[in-house]
Amino acid sequence: MSAPLNIPFANFGKRPFTALGPILVVALALILAGCSTSSRSTSGYTGPAISSYTAKRSEARSDLRTSRKEAKAEARKLKKLERSATRLERRMERTKSEDKKADLKRKLRTKKREIRSAKRAVRRADRAVSRAERRERRAATAIINAKKRKKAAEERLARAKKREAEREARAQLALKRDSKKNKAKSKPETTVASLFRKDDPSVKFISDYAARVDGKFALAAIPVEKIDKRLYRQQVRYRTKYKAGTIVVDTKARFLYLVQRGGTAMRYGIGVGRQGFSWSGTATVGWKAKWPKWTPPEEMIARRPKLEKWSYRNGGMPGGIRNPLGARALYLMQGGKDTLFRLHGTPNWASIGTAASSGCIRLINQDVIDLYERVPNGSKVVVL
Repeated sequence: MSAPLNIPFANFGKRPFTALGPILVVALALILAGCSTSSRSTSGYTGPAISSYTAKRSEARSDLRTSRKEAKAEARKLKKLERSATRLERRMERTKSEDKKADLKRKLRTKKREIRSAKRAVRRADRAVSRAERRERRAATAIINAKKRKKAAEERLARAKKREAEREARAQLALKRDSKKNKAKSKPETTVASLFRKDDPSVKFISDYAARVDGKFALAAIPVEKIDKRLYRQQVRYRTKYKAGTIVVDTKARFLYLVQRGGTAMRYGIGVGRQGFSWSGTATVGWKAKWPKWTPPEEMIARRPKLEKWSYRNGGMPGGIRNPLGARALYLMQGGKDTLFRLHGTPNWASIGTAASSGCIRLINQDVIDLYERVPNGSKVVVL
């Protein structure tokens, strides 16, 4: 669960406090403090395991040993053939019979062909050894680099946890100040207890919005207190004519539904295209990408010339925390052609629930990662 936060009470209901209202606020602060430490699922390094690189190095070393043995065997075979050819030449020098000389010449020609073949085999074996040595060096380098990436990821995660702990401390302090103000007020106040009911579906997945490391990038925690809770990822009742596995995007309501069995769906809050840039229709997920490269279309570059440096001609913007496509992207195809519209993450979580994009459907990074894992290529997408 994300850090306890100074949530504006008016956003979540209008039930008046009783005389025990200030006590409930203090109790709620203690509950939130416990939740923030007990249910945190912040992960560490999530790249390939170091053991996988070690296994590759072991395999490379085994291949190198085999290649060296084969190279030595081919070299011994070549030397044996060369010695045999030398013996035949000496016999020819000693032999006076022309018939025997002719027979020895034939044998010598055959032996020389075998020597040429053996030399080619030796060269092939030497090249195989060189390739095996390069693979072994690359595997050893990969282990070193993986250890460095793991250490860097752990350091980023430690910094993210430190920032989150500082945010928790500030939130606790703000909550204490609010509780003191509530004691001094005589007028009724509102309660946020309903937000944390066990049966409230809007907070079931709220712990997923905590800080985490995804690959080589550190995702910061989402300040959920600043987002309407109806935009949190949650499982809802949803009756529709579309089959399970279909993605239905309701641009007016600012929701994306992943249809499930039993009349339910996983609902995600989204940001949609602003007026003049919206798109609707039926498509399929052509392909997916983690931390995708962003290439702004020519029309966008014409409106914003500063984006020229990220154009297709210049190689696009590499994936990363500041990339507009966020942590994941699902590319929509229609009739075998790219629609140029995507379902993607965004570093700008504040745009969720608004019409601010250039036509694409954007989700919170933590939500698009969840959607990416649930949706295979070829899934149907309906944009209303």
